[in-house]
Amino acid sequence: MERFTQNPTELLRGVGGVAIAGGVGSLIHHSFSSIIIGIYEVLAGTIIIFLEARTPTEEHKALVHKYASFMHSFVGRGVFYLLLGVLMLNYYTILYVCGSIVGFAGLVYIVLNFVPLVEAPSTMQAPVTDAEAQPVWQGPTE
Repeated sequence: MERFTQNPTELLRGVGGVAIAGGVGSLIHHSFSSIIIGIYEVLAGTIIIFLEARTPTEEHKALVHKYASFMHSFVGRGVFYLLLGVLMLNYYTILYVCGSIVGFAGLVYIVLNFVPLVEAPSTMQAPVTDAEAQPVWQGPTE
């Protein structure tokens, strides 16, 4: 329990598995749109598991920062989870359950943004950038 009081986002680590379960549930309904949505949900769930399950290296942080920098903030991650959860709300009861869980996790992340006592976990830290390693454009001197 002490681990959860130090880092409340530990409770939200199972969201990726729930998103994959919702994606598989969407794949069961045989229509073109549900198959596309199911594939998207499975891919998003896999990315969520990748981001939440272990501490990312600096290369992984740089990749996420380049292509999905919204995942480095509570609000960005919360809105992503909320939209993914709303996307799951269709067809079957299990999808309503999965969508509600993922959407609720998104709301929790959005609320955590406004709680000053909670700092972002290591899975949400932006990569460390060296100011001297950044390319600098220098215009003409004349």
